[in-house]
Amino acid sequence: MNQIIESYLKDFCKEYGLEELNKNTAFEYFVNFCIVSRLHSERFSIEDISIGGGGDNSIDGLAIMVNENLASSTEEIDDLKKALNRLDAKFVFIQTKTSSKFDLGHISKFIHGVRDFFKDTPSRAIGQEIKSLIELKKHIYSLSLYMEESPVCHMYYVTTGKWEQDENLLSVINDGIEDLKRTGLFSPGHEGVKFIPVDAEYLQNMYKEIRNKVTREINFERHTILPQIEKVQEAYIGILPCQEYLKLISSTDGTLQKNLFYDNVRDFQGENTVNSEINETIKNKERRDSFVMLNNGVTIVAKSINKTGTYFKIKDYQIVNGCQTSHILYKNKDLLDEKIYLPIKLIITADEDITNQIIRATNRQTEVKPEAFWSLQPFNKKLEEFYESFNDDEGRKHRLYYERRSKQYNSSNSIVDNYKVISTAIQVKCFLAMFLNEPHSSSCRYYGELLKNNTRRIFVENHSFYPYYLSAYTFYKLEKFIRNNSLNQFYKRFKYQIIMLFRILALSDSKLDTDLINNKENEKKFVELQQILRNEEQTLILFKQSIDVLDKALENYNSGKSGFNSPPERLKAFTNDLIEFAQQSKQNKSIKLFNQPVLKIKT
Repeated sequence: MNQIIESYLKDFCKEYGLEELNKNTAFEYFVNFCIVSRLHSERFSIEDISIGGGGDNSIDGLAIMVNENLASSTEEIDDLKKALNRLDAKFVFIQTKTSSKFDLGHISKFIHGVRDFFKDTPSRAIGQEIKSLIELKKHIYSLSLYMEESPVCHMYYVTTGKWEQDENLLSVINDGIEDLKRTGLFSPGHEGVKFIPVDAEYLQNMYKEIRNKVTREINFERHTILPQIEKVQEAYIGILPCQEYLKLISSTDGTLQKNLFYDNVRDFQGENTVNSEINETIKNKERRDSFVMLNNGVTIVAKSINKTGTYFKIKDYQIVNGCQTSHILYKNKDLLDEKIYLPIKLIITADEDITNQIIRATNRQTEVKPEAFWSLQPFNKKLEEFYESFNDDEGRKHRLYYERRSKQYNSSNSIVDNYKVISTAIQVKCFLAMFLNEPHSSSCRYYGELLKNNTRRIFVENHSFYPYYLSAYTFYKLEKFIRNNSLNQFYKRFKYQIIMLFRILALSDSKLDTDLINNKENEKKFVELQQILRNEEQTLILFKQSIDVLDKALENYNSGKSGFNSPPERLKAFTNDLIEFAQQSKQNKSIKLFNQPVLKIKT
């Protein structure tokens, strides 16, 4: 491992609170983060895609993406399919080696492991994590009717050496690709099955692009300066050759930069009527020059630019409208020529309110995903300010950061530790689990669907901000204890159940009292709960008590008395059992309550 990657790895581990991991595991996490971050624009848990260990089939990371979102349950896949009434899927496999060479034997095992994953019956013994992911794979293929194209399979093999196009390695790789193609399970063509060798230089470039705000230079020759606008430094409107526009949306290795669209409230919609028409216009040689008249164009909001003549160096920018057009242009990049122009609106502003107004105004044409505008709501803005209020000497070391707008803390200049950042998706799931007694929903549902189904229960104007903050803070503390092995790694799949139990055991009233959430006069109880969470010893004891209750419920589940036939963490009936066992536990033995001393328990 060269000195540069050593430095990047150290930086990454500090940011994500992974200093206590052994070097090999930390490097696997680092690689998984780099690869998946380029494919998925939202914040995600690195542990959820890292599967190295016994029975891993020579696979260190596996991300299953449905409609460009990470999917971790059959219910989440169904939610994502329902949202767009279509399904596209990508399987991303990762194998990481700290060695400085591309090893023929390791590559062969990796490809064989991927091939085994898609067999009806794997030929090798596999661990529980792979088994669960195979079930997701089966569910995806059972929904083939909703697919416009078959899934794609991309394999990333990573070492700290240098890729030299070795003919022996290429022969093994190409044979493996052809073997996978013969299954008929993947899209035809080059993108259907790919093997991507990642060497030290490639990995370094990946991490730099993720950590630094994007800067690109284009020749914006045909433009007009817009009149002065309050809180806008500069603004331009014009037309840009599509070939030039590709420079803005492509990474250094030519892949589409998905993170440029996180402020665009509409996901890529696939081959719907409008996108099909865009596609046909590009493919029709006689109609290509009319593309500029038929397309609504793209809106770009940037923090700053350097302008020299017609050359614009654009820094820290987002495509806030034009996600559909961008995807279709990228898909057809080999067909673009000098005749195809795109209408462009370029706005330079650092004012968040102006940016939000632009996002709203430019995304009114068609129905958007239900969670799209939540970040712009007054409650969410006030909640972000509430998180920021814990900034005194005592509060700063416990400080969390609410990421109201996706990836707002992703910056090379940011001093924020990423493991302390709470995304909107995590906030929704934590609040729903801890204070609305629905950890089963949080464990398996897509957060957009959770918002849609709970519009009168989440982010309500008269709610206290404390339960939102404390649910996220409890989740953060639990992940910290699991990460440093104070609590067994086994329980990470029950994180939402544990934070609900924590609330039941910590509050003197074990029943959920909705007035506690709605009535701000009850905030004294939340302050007391916050004090418990700031005490490492008390918090760990309560987590262990929560796990003790969880173990009893799991024993009941495993005995078959419950009649469950699905994973327990996804079942409302299991949640009901947990609540009942927790209440019994409080009645039968001493449990830490407010204003009472902490009592040690057997662990």
